[in-house]
Order: sequence, then C-alpha cells, then structure tokens
Amino acid sequence: MGELAGIRAVCFDLDNTLWDVWPVIQRAEQAMYDFLALKYPRVTASMTVEMLREARQETARAYPQMAHDFTFLRTQTLRDHAREFGYAEAMVEEAFDAFIQARNEVVLYDDVLSGLERLKERFRLFTASNGNADLQKIGLAHYFERSLNARQVGALKPDPVLFHKVIEGTDLQPQQVVYVGDDPALDVIGARGAGMVPVWINREGMAWPAELGSQPHTVLTLHELGASLGLRT
Repeated sequence: MGELAGIRAVCFDLDNTLWDVWPVIQRAEQAMYDFLALKYPRVTASMTVEMLREARQETARAYPQMAHDFTFLRTQTLRDHAREFGYAEAMVEEAFDAFIQARNEVVLYDDVLSGLERLKERFRLFTASNGNADLQKIGLAHYFERSLNARQVGALKPDPVLFHKVIEGTDLQPQQVVYVGDDPALDVIGARGAGMVPVWINREGMAWPAELGSQPHTVLTLHELGASLGLRT
C-alpha cells in the first residue's frame, strides 16, 4: 500500500490496542473500593462502586480544563470524598495507589509481544496515549523509544500536540510514522490531522463510521500490521 511506503516508525495507542481496557478498569476500581472498605469504611458505607464512578464523571464535568489528566480527576474525586467523610488527605494517595497498581495489571492481546518483537527489528517504536497506564510497571517500556500520555503534554487526542510531541527532537517527520489505534475519532482522525499515517486496529470487527470519511488501512493484529509494513512472517 503506497501510503505505508517510506515508514520509519510505528507509534501505538495503548488501551484497546495492546490490551482490553474495560476489564482492567473494572478490576482497578474494585481494588480501590475494597481498599477503602477496609481502611476508610465510611466512604463505602455510603457509596457503591458505581456511585464512585459517577462522582469521578462529575469531577470531569467540573474541571473541563483538566480533561487530559485522568490521574488528577481520580485524585480530586478522592480528595472530595475524604473531606465529605471526615478522613485525612492521606486517603487520597493510598486509595489511588490501590487503583493504579491494578490499572497496570493488564492482559496483553495474544499477538502483542511477538508482534512488537518483529516490528522492533525494523522500526522505531513509540506510544502516545490518552490514558495513565505505566509501561514500566506493565513490562513493555523497553520496546519503545519514547512513550507519552495526555497528562504529560497537557492535551488529549485527537489534538495534534500529543502526536507531534512524541516524535519531537527525533529526525522523524510525521509522514514517516504510522499511528496504530482502535478509536476511529481519537486515533485515526487525530493521526491524520497530525500528518501521520493512520492504521486502524479493529480487533472487534466494527463497522467503520462513514461520517468520519474514508476508512484507513485496517488490521486485526500486530502480525497483520507487520505484514502490511513489509515484514515477512
């Protein structure tokens, strides 16, 4: 495929691209809730997991200028709960630690490790994500030259800032970078707007949203991505 010629680097989204994120978030929120039930029980005596989730969404609406910082939104919500239920500020860090530990206990899709190994043989690898996963804790950091998230740059995809920042200071031009992600609007349209070559990883066999224009090059796995980029199986 012509637009995949001349590619020197591959940049990845993380959630729902390298692992299924919703089960991870559910487990992490439950881990935080279980911790609160043990050490700060007045919170869980009054609130369910669902109520805590709704409170975080309310925080996001109250702080639209912090939409790029998922860590802030969770810790600010915990800070509000600590005040409401008469607990010290220490509750915030302790409860968030319980959340983030489980947040980084992901189950990689089957093709990810072998796919990254193959891709790394020929391409420079990067990640750019809206989320707050920690690749060092997950055990994937060594595959990537640089990994950035929205919190670090102050902007969420599809803003081109995150896409441009991840290759800033390298000798790479955006058109030499494939951006691989699952979200049509955030990842594909975002990458196009930043001048990168989008590849839609469509693991669930979804229909492409016609209102977003032409469907980009589409793959099911990292092995298929590698084949599209000329790697031999």
